[in-house]
Amino acid sequence: MMITPTLTEHRSPWVVFTSPADPWLASETAALVQRNGLVLRLAGREMLDPASVFRTFARELSFLGYFGHNWDALVDCLQDWHGPGHGNQDLAILIEHADDLLNSDFLGLFVSVLAQAAWNSNLRLDADGELDEWRPRTAQHFVFLLDHTAPAAFTEKAARDMDVAVALADGRLLVTLTDVDWPGGDPASAPWTAGPLSFADEEILSGMTIKGIKLFRDHLGCSIHEAAAILQSRSDHLVRQRAQQLPLTSAPSDSPT
Repeated sequence: MMITPTLTEHRSPWVVFTSPADPWLASETAALVQRNGLVLRLAGREMLDPASVFRTFARELSFLGYFGHNWDALVDCLQDWHGPGHGNQDLAILIEHADDLLNSDFLGLFVSVLAQAAWNSNLRLDADGELDEWRPRTAQHFVFLLDHTAPAAFTEKAARDMDVAVALADGRLLVTLTDVDWPGGDPASAPWTAGPLSFADEEILSGMTIKGIKLFRDHLGCSIHEAAAILQSRSDHLVRQRAQQLPLTSAPSDSPT
């Protein structure tokens, strides 16, 4: 099943990693502006830690003074955002020059927060999964633009939050939230791979590299080259966990620790 992302419709994927030269990006941003939507560009190079993420969003989106400069507050301000003079316009936020975020420890949480805000803005569902008629729906999506890094390289880090599901399609990395915990979300099945990519941990820790690469390829529907990059990222993560003497909490219970 091929997934085509959107910046104008009220559907997932909520977050996309792609190249700034992607023709899809030009087409979708033009369509959004034509519909009186907004395209905001943020500098990924400024987002070196959570504090700088909060500062950048607060400055560029003119958050009100009560913004708490934490992840929960970022979700709240994004899902209820209507910048000065903008009303309730559809919104695409492009995070440019985002390559360096691959080295951040907070990327998985960051991606999850953006997906949660977009889910709420687009669907406007109440606690029972019913449409909240008192709150207008707005199309809100986020795009990480990578100058020289392949989107697939971000797969493992983007998928570390339990709520997040990822897919690779047309060279793009796509992120959604599944219907397990998010009513109206995508099914927690193919083509989405939900939760931390721990299904190949046993192979990685046992040194069965080829088998691990094939597992990533089969689960994610990606190329061997992309699967190898994902395996390397997961392997580095497991090595760091071992070095810090932390339990492999995201690994299957029968995996070696």
